[in-house]
Amino acid sequence: MTDYAQGNKRIARNSLFMSLRMVFVLSLTFYATRAILEILGEIDYGVYNTVCGFVSLFSFLNLSISNGIQRFYNFELDCHGIKGACRVYNTALRIQFLAAILLLLVIEVVGIWYINHKLVCPAERLDAAMWAFHFSAVGFTLTIIQAPYSAAIMAHEKMDFYALVSVLDAFLKLGIVFMLRFISYDSMATYAALYASINLLNLLLYAFYAKWNFPEIVFKKLIDRKLFRSMICFSGWNIFGSFSGIMKEQGINLIFNFFCGPIVNAAKALAAQINAGLMAFVSNIIIPVRPQVVQSYANQNYDRTLRLTYGVSRVTSCVITLITLPIILDTHFILHLWIKSIPEYTDTFVIIVILISFVNNLNSAVSGVIHASGQMMLYQTVCSSVSLMCIPTAYLLLKYGYSPNYALLMVLLWTTLSQYVSLLIMKRVINFTLISYTKEVLWPLLKMIVLSAIIPTIIRLNMDEGWLRFLLIGSTSVVMTTLCSYLFAMQASEKEMIKEYVRKIQS
Repeated sequence: MTDYAQGNKRIARNSLFMSLRMVFVLSLTFYATRAILEILGEIDYGVYNTVCGFVSLFSFLNLSISNGIQRFYNFELDCHGIKGACRVYNTALRIQFLAAILLLLVIEVVGIWYINHKLVCPAERLDAAMWAFHFSAVGFTLTIIQAPYSAAIMAHEKMDFYALVSVLDAFLKLGIVFMLRFISYDSMATYAALYASINLLNLLLYAFYAKWNFPEIVFKKLIDRKLFRSMICFSGWNIFGSFSGIMKEQGINLIFNFFCGPIVNAAKALAAQINAGLMAFVSNIIIPVRPQVVQSYANQNYDRTLRLTYGVSRVTSCVITLITLPIILDTHFILHLWIKSIPEYTDTFVIIVILISFVNNLNSAVSGVIHASGQMMLYQTVCSSVSLMCIPTAYLLLKYGYSPNYALLMVLLWTTLSQYVSLLIMKRVINFTLISYTKEVLWPLLKMIVLSAIIPTIIRLNMDEGWLRFLLIGSTSVVMTTLCSYLFAMQASEKEMIKEYVRKIQS
């Protein structure tokens, strides 16, 4: 069997593990979200998401460094084996501990000031918001320290363990919701504390598994100074990209809180919850492919690198369409099935966030190639600057009285422009043309989406809202999207991967 075929088999196997994980995780997460909204109420739920969003605002620094660790781990493991991976592990361990200490100090200082002076929150809930903030900061710090171990697990493509921990994580978070019904202490503060304890458990599980299974996870006193500088430099250029990503999410939350209050934050949080579930499904394909993109580029197999990039763009876009087409066509009814009291703007927010996710998904495949090359400076400075333009434009729209819907549409606009710029930059890294990208990715996806939507849209326009319409839209969307994806969007390599995926399920 060729290396290419073996790689496809590993992708299919790992995608299966990730998909089974998501069946459990999404079911539990969506139920937990509905339950926690009922327990906390709209005000506390909006305040909690604003406070935790402020902590997440700093995650762009951790994300930047973690992406660098993942890239260097994959690259060194493929080029220099265990010895190279060991150097990366020890270097990463020191970088993450240093980052954890510095970020915790910065988050605490800036966060306390923000909560006391800027947070829109009922006065009687300020103490609970402060405790939730402290626990969220501690939980965030634990995820920083986890990065060297999760990078090792991903580089070795041990997606079965990753899936197992994710399912356990979801069950524990659901358990928290049930516990809150029997705890008399403040629900918001207690929820944040228990959430942080799950992050600690995840760290311990990742660390023990990596130490037990991978020989390169050995602590050494000496570190590779050259590698240290290279990883810091790579992560430094990556900071702009991570910063723009988190600002598109959390920066808009802060602006909504300032102009509109916590009710709109609650609507945005619900839309973000749907988006998180959607992107989690997509990650079932992206995560297993990413290590092979880096390894193919490291071996200078640029043809396979490009095939993987185009392929993952098509497959993940088809998955997004399969999941979201029924949601877009029957948003109001689906939200009422999930949430009893729907905050204003939620319906429109959900649709806009789905469209943003679709564009971000295409960008994720492109950025994977540039990350593999290590040539981050131009990509991150230009694309990140374009993405961040959504913040001032959204601010101006809300300041002059426009609807929050228009502010969120600014994120979609600038995200789309950033994707076009990223394609221009990718041309400097690997030999391809925009015509070939349009022909092999965009045009097949456009045909698939239009043809898939025709029959479900006709049903929506000619039937009243209700269970019958919902079931007909859902069933025809799944059938048409599956059929059109296979016929118009997929090429031979993706069809073979799907057949392998089906064989794994049946075996």
